[in-house]
Order: sequence, then structure tokens, then C-alpha cells
Amino acid sequence: MITVRGKQLADITADELRSLIDAYDGVTLDVGAGDGRFVYHYAQQHPERFVIGIDPVRENMREISAKAAKKRERGGAANVLFVVGSIEQPPEELRGVADEIFVTLPWGSLMRGIILGEAQVLDALASFGTPGARMRIVLNTRIFDDPVPLEARDLPEVTPDYARETLAPAFERAGMRIGRAEWMDADEVATLGTTWAKRLSHRRPPRSVAVYAARTTTDNTQQTTEG
Repeated sequence: MITVRGKQLADITADELRSLIDAYDGVTLDVGAGDGRFVYHYAQQHPERFVIGIDPVRENMREISAKAAKKRERGGAANVLFVVGSIEQPPEELRGVADEIFVTLPWGSLMRGIILGEAQVLDALASFGTPGARMRIVLNTRIFDDPVPLEARDLPEVTPDYARETLAPAFERAGMRIGRAEWMDADEVATLGTTWAKRLSHRRPPRSVAVYAARTTTDNTQQTTEG
């Protein structure tokens, strides 16, 4: 698994990852981490947790990963790891490590895969979680405002009802159960802590849909919901 720390890349094994996270109460994974600001701030707010950000574009994470690598008194955070990887090819080392998963205002193949309920994307997302892992997925519906970007022109419009009625069965097949889906107002979006959320809120309040779910047990015989 390739990790990024400023301009440096390093390959770590599953055993090395386990040695990093064993000292913490839990593991949080941010999928589609972008520039990593949410990961960094969340790790500072929750020093008892180990926080991992994964994104396919390593250059996006360079600045924040370098900041996190500094000494604590200079703003560093020892409980942070930035991983280079995509939802299409999720690192095997991250399988079953996280008891808390965030996907915030995704774009590209991650966004499309979630909205369309694609098995490959949902299976990969579920694979990151431990049984019962809590998940929060926030989908920005501004993509359906005119002019609709090319990436979204063939996508169904996302609403809480769409999540509950259309996405729920696809999530179930992947080993996740949706507990609730609801509109997220502008103030809530502004506090998500990502650079993209800040930019959206600065322009005008976006409508977003928050989907709360949980990873089911591995054999799907018992299922837990996040509500």
C-alpha cells in the first residue's frame, strides 16, 4: 500500500499498518479525501482515533500530509495516514480496518458508483468496514443544477427518497444497510470540514443528501443500522 508524506512515498504492509493502529480506540477512513484537510482536522479533534485518508491523486494530499508529519508542537498529527488508492482498486491492506467511514461530496467514479449503486464501488466501500462500522455519505445535489456537468447528465437525481427506495437494495447486496437518509442544510454542509464543502457554501447554500448506513456482519445473517 502506497502512502504519501509530503513529497515522499512509502510502501507499508498490512502488519505495519496494524502496528500503527493498535494503539488507538478505533479507525476512521475518509474515502475520496481530496486535499486531506478533513482527515487532518478530524485527527486533531479525535486523538484517540487513527484517521486514514485515501485518494487516487497523491499531489492533492502533499501539503496536508507534510503538515501532519511535523512535530506535534508545530501542528503535526501522529494519528494520520494518507494513502494513494482508488475505489476501483482498493488497497487490500485497508480491508476490514475501519469502524467509521466518511464519503463527503464525492466526484468522478466514486460519485457515479454510489449514485448508480454500482456493485464494484459499493463492494469496495463495504470492504473497508468492520462489522457494524458506521458510515456517512454526503452527496451534493448541486450537480443537477443547470448547466449540468457532463459527468452527471445521465445520473438520476438524488433525494432522500431515492436513497431509501433505490439505493438501499444495492447497499444491502454489498453488505451495508441504510439506516436513514435526509436533506442536509447549508449550515451543516458548511461544517463538514472539507475544502470542497467550504467552496460550495461560499457560493450559495447547496442542497445535499446525507446517507447514514452501517456495515453488516460478514455473513449478512445479522445486520446493524446507524440511525
